[in-house]
Amino acid sequence: MLTLLMHRHNLPALLLLAAFAPAAVGQTGTSMPSNDEILELMSKAEEKVGGFEKALKGVKPDLDKVDPQLSTNYLNAASAARTIIVSIRKNGPSAYALVSLVTTLDDLSLDAATATVQLLLLGINSGQTGAAKLGVFLVPLMTSKNECNDMSELIMHATLRYIHTEEDVLEKLSHIK
Repeated sequence: MLTLLMHRHNLPALLLLAAFAPAAVGQTGTSMPSNDEILELMSKAEEKVGGFEKALKGVKPDLDKVDPQLSTNYLNAASAARTIIVSIRKNGPSAYALVSLVTTLDDLSLDAATATVQLLLLGINSGQTGAAKLGVFLVPLMTSKNECNDMSELIMHATLRYIHTEEDVLEKLSHIK
C-alpha cells in the first residue's frame, strides 16, 4: 500500500489518503501544528536569527583578531537559517525542513557560545578583563545563544508533533487492505 502512495501519479491512492487521513489524525492524541503556529514560530525564529547577527556584528572586529573566518562562518550559518525559514514559509513545513532549522538554530547557539569563549580568552590574553569591556560582548552573545537554543526547542516540539502525526497516519494507512 505504501508503495502505491509513493507515486504521485496514482490518483486512487491519493484519494484514499485524503479520505482516511483526517480520521487517522483525529485518533492520534497529538495535534499536527497548524499553519498559523508554524508561521508564528518562523517569525520568532527569524527574530532570534536577527539578534544573533546583530550580536555577532557588534563583536566582529574583536572576533576577527582571533580568527577572521569565524564571523564569516557564523554569519553564513545565520544566512542558512534565514534560507530555511523562507523555504518553510513558501513551501509549508516538512519534517526535513523543520529538523534542518532546529539543527541550524542549535549551531547558532553553539556559535554564540564559542564566540563568547574566544572573546573571553582574547580579553584575558590581552589584559582586558574589565567587567565593562567583557560585558559589551558577553551579554548580547549569551542572550543570543539562549534565545536560539530556546527557539530550537520550541520548533523541535512542533516538529515532533508533526512527525508523530505523519507516522500515525502512515501506520493507519498501511493496515488498510
